[in-house]
Formats: sequence, C-alpha cells, structure tokens
Amino acid sequence: MKIKNTIKEFQGKIIDKTKRFKRQIELKRLEKYANEIDMVLTLYNKKSCDETMMIKGLRKSSGETTVRKTHQEDVEKITKEIAKKLGLNEQIVGIMAKHHDIGHTFLGHSGEWWISNIQEDDGLGLVCHNAVGARELVFTEHIYDQMIEKIKVHNPEIGPKESEKIKESLWLIMDGINTHNGETAEKEYIPNISKTEREFESEILKCYGVKRYDRTIKPATAEACLMRLADQISYIPLDMVDGLREGLVRDKDGNIVDTLDEDYIRVLTALGIAKTEIDIANKEKSYSKIAERLKEIFVNDVIANSTKGKITMSPRVMTLMNELRNLNNQKAVDNVILKEDQETYPSAIRILRDKYAKIFLEENLDEKIKQRSEEDSQHQGKRECNKLLEATLKLSQEEMKTEDEEKVETPSEYSENDEKFIRYVLKSDTRDLQFTSRAAQIALRESIVEELDFAREHVSKQRIYQDKEELGLDYRNKNARMKSYISYYMGQQNKGKMIGGYSEENRRNDIEKIYKNVLSGKLSKYHEDMRTRVAKLMAGKYIASLNDSEFLQLLKEEGLVSQEQAESLTRKYRDIEDLQDEVYIQSNWKNIAKAQQDHTQIQ
Repeated sequence: MKIKNTIKEFQGKIIDKTKRFKRQIELKRLEKYANEIDMVLTLYNKKSCDETMMIKGLRKSSGETTVRKTHQEDVEKITKEIAKKLGLNEQIVGIMAKHHDIGHTFLGHSGEWWISNIQEDDGLGLVCHNAVGARELVFTEHIYDQMIEKIKVHNPEIGPKESEKIKESLWLIMDGINTHNGETAEKEYIPNISKTEREFESEILKCYGVKRYDRTIKPATAEACLMRLADQISYIPLDMVDGLREGLVRDKDGNIVDTLDEDYIRVLTALGIAKTEIDIANKEKSYSKIAERLKEIFVNDVIANSTKGKITMSPRVMTLMNELRNLNNQKAVDNVILKEDQETYPSAIRILRDKYAKIFLEENLDEKIKQRSEEDSQHQGKRECNKLLEATLKLSQEEMKTEDEEKVETPSEYSENDEKFIRYVLKSDTRDLQFTSRAAQIALRESIVEELDFAREHVSKQRIYQDKEELGLDYRNKNARMKSYISYYMGQQNKGKMIGGYSEENRRNDIEKIYKNVLSGKLSKYHEDMRTRVAKLMAGKYIASLNDSEFLQLLKEEGLVSQEQAESLTRKYRDIEDLQDEVYIQSNWKNIAKAQQDHTQIQ
C-alpha cells in the first residue's frame, strides 16, 4: 500500500508539473503579442483612470489622491518586479495588473454594493467588480476577436492555425481579472492549473448569482495568483496615506488625526520601518515614502517565500500587513460613506434601474438583440444594425453619423440619456443575453434557497421576523417574500409537521416548486417573470458601467439630485465639521471588515 501511495504521489507531481509547463507555454505564446493585447484592453480601461480608490472620487481634496489608474500601474510595477525574481511571465502578469480593476463601478466598492443591495430586494443576485470587468470584455465586447484582429494587423504573417491557438489562450488574462478580488486575505495562493475556459466562464456567471462566490475561486495561473496578492500590497499602504491626507482619520473625540499614531507606529516598526523615518514623515505631513517602504518590505517578503507554484508571504509579515489593513478599516475606510450618500444614491439607482428596465421591455430590446444577431450571422452587418438602432431611437439618418459630424436635433420620445442606455444594450448579442438569463436563473434559485432556509429557521426557533432595513434602501419585496414563507411554514407546523426536523427531500421540493413556477410564469405576487428580471439585470449592468462623473451628471440631468444636493455630495472630507456624526457604515462593509479582522491571526 505504501509503495502504491508513493507511486501515485509521484505520478501526481509529474501531472502537475506537466500542467504548469503547459500553462507557461500558453502564456509565452501570448507574451509575443503583449503590446497588441494591452492596446485593446486600454481602449476599455479609460473609465478606471477617472475613478478613485478608497476616497470617493467626488470628494477628493488632493491632487495626489490615489486613482484607479495610479493603483493599477502600481500593481503592474509590483507584479513585474516579483515575477522577474520568481521566473514568471512579466509581460502577461503586467497586463493583468494594469487592467485588473477595469470593472469597478462608480464610487469604488460602494457603487457595486448599492446595486447589489437593490438587486437583493428582487432576488436578482449581486454585482462584483471583478466579474463585471471580465463579463463586459468577454461576453459584451467580444474582446478575443478584437485582440486577434489587432494582432493580425501588426503581424500579417500569422496564419489561421496560429491565430486560433492564440485565441484559445486569451481567457487566461481574463481569468486574472475575474479572480483578482483581494478583499479577503489568504495565507497562500496556489493556482488551479486544471481550470478550463469553460470553468472560467462558469465562474463569471456564478459571481453574479451566488453570494461570496468570488472569494472562493482560484486563479488558473501563478501570475494571476501573484496579481491577487500584489493588489493588497498596493492598496493597503495607499489607503493609509489617503486616509491621513484627506482628513478621514479621526481620534475618539472626532478630531482630525493627520499623523501616524501609536497604533500605526506599532505595526510599522514591527515591519522594520525605523521610528526616525516615521517621525520625519509626521513632521513633514508626507507619507509617500512610508508607503513605498512598506511596499518594498512586502515585495521582498513575497520573493523570499514564494515559488512558481505557490505565492505567499512569511506568516509574520502577512499578519502585520493584515493588521495594517484592519487599522485602515477602523480609522479611515469606515468614514468614507456619509449618511447623505446612503440616503441619496441607492434610491436614485433604483429609480434609474426601474426606468431603464421599463424601456427595455417597452422597446422589446431583447427581441431586437436576437434580430440583430441573426442579421449579423447572415452578413447583413453594420448597415442593418444601424437601421435597427435608428428605428428604436426614432432618430433621423443625420443623427446616425459619426460623433465628429454635426448632429441634427429631431423629436424623440426618449431623452439623450435614455438613448445612451438603448445604444449600450443593443451592443449585446444573443450570447450576452443568454448569459444574463442564466445569471437571473442562478440568482433566483439562490434567493429562494436562502430565504426558505431563513424562514424555516425562524419558525422552528419561534422567532419574530424583523423587516430587513437599511438607510436609503427599500427591501419591501424581500420582506414580503420572507413573511409569506414564514406564514407557509407556520401553517405546516400547525398541521403537525416538524419544521425543525424538515427532511432534505421536503426542502428540495419546496425550492423546486417555487423555482419552476417562476420560470414557467406561474408566479406568486412576490416574484417577477423572467423577462422582467432580465430587463432589470441589463439596466443594472448599464448603470454599473458608469464612472464617478458620469453617474453624478446623470443624477443631475434626471432631476434626482438638485444643485444644492450635488454641492453637498461633493464636499471635501476635510470641510466636514463633525465627520463622525455624518458617517454611515454600510452593513455589507461591516461584514467584510469583521471577516477581515477575524481572519487576522497573531503568528
């Protein structure tokens, strides 16, 4: 038996080594065309360059505030430095890093949380910025085709077979984007070298429907593993600096703390930064050098402790890095959302989402997407697409000219903002529409499972249901569903059925009954039909694509915020007299910060 196990273990190592070698060959093939791949991605990454990190973009008061572009370039620099030492692919990991945040919504993580909470009310799943970026590029923009075309232009000697081989490996870059979520620290990062492109696409899909699923997926390459850790190495020091610079860090009395205090000093000195360096930074009120020293310490530690097959840090340094992140959460990140933000933005997002979903249904945009896809497959192409778009928007031929040409104003039943939404949706094809439909189905089932289990537990433990509430958010549909489920199980219990010992078969039957009824159109009054669900998801997808300035401008033009409100929403943090009184900590952020705190263990 011992010999058999030894042979099996040896065979496993050989298989793993072969798979890792195959991955490196694929990345090496892409490396030849890194410039062309990067050029295509850059076209879609302009939005991220305008967005800020921890500090909300509309409130930044310093020109040095970290923006997405700065952060992404920082992660690119970090990954390339480490990759060179470890013998990994510098060019490809650099591309992953440079574009990893391409899917971020407006106002950083807050935008995706608000959209997710609104979708939760309808059982529509959630939004994760990592999946948003990968999904937009792969399913909406057909990025692989664009990359191959760009590669062919610059390398006309490439034949069909080589083009196909290149295309078959491009998903590995998108996988790096989809698996980069660095909000929860891990002790080590080991790639899933057996992952296939089909599995990668399935992971994108599940990120939209299954809560916290994005925290469970493993990258397909060591390069993507490295980028996931480098993301944290970059943003943790930068969050500390931005918090001090922008006046977010306060003491227990609410006064601005613009120097590194004892809590920070304890962690920084434990990491090897001299007290004299900290004293100089505090005296000059400049902390960029401290941030760079931190990144240098983290990078060197990763190099010293990692291999091509495992990216990690020493337990001591990783613990201290996580402690620094926890301090940032407590002292600065907790303060970035104000009550006026929470009161204004979620309700405005819901109004816009419902308005655009109504347009989607009234204009039968799903059918027009299918029609256009059929026409494209018959090589009728762009001219027919423009005719369809023109009919949908009721525009004249003059309005269909390029942006450089003068537009002629003609009557339209839709505003310019509505037309932007319609144009956005009509970029989709049947594959993108099918993706949205599958995401809606997964989200529906997940919400049914979660809510039924929650209701059954309440009845079995004789709890009184408290409506889910949060400032600025409306959970009337979710609360209504919960009460109907609780009422159902109370009825079951009154009939003598033991809810506490509910069989797995009964549980599955309840789930399937509701799920199939919604899919077939036999709806309860608390569930919308699938077409409406798809419409709301497409509307939410469009809103998630907006950057900070586009989002605020849209709210102004739609009359969802007044000029006075807009001025208040863009106040600088340093101008707020009593920040602690105005702060609102979102429930989602509370859960994430607590999970991060619990994960940090003293080594």
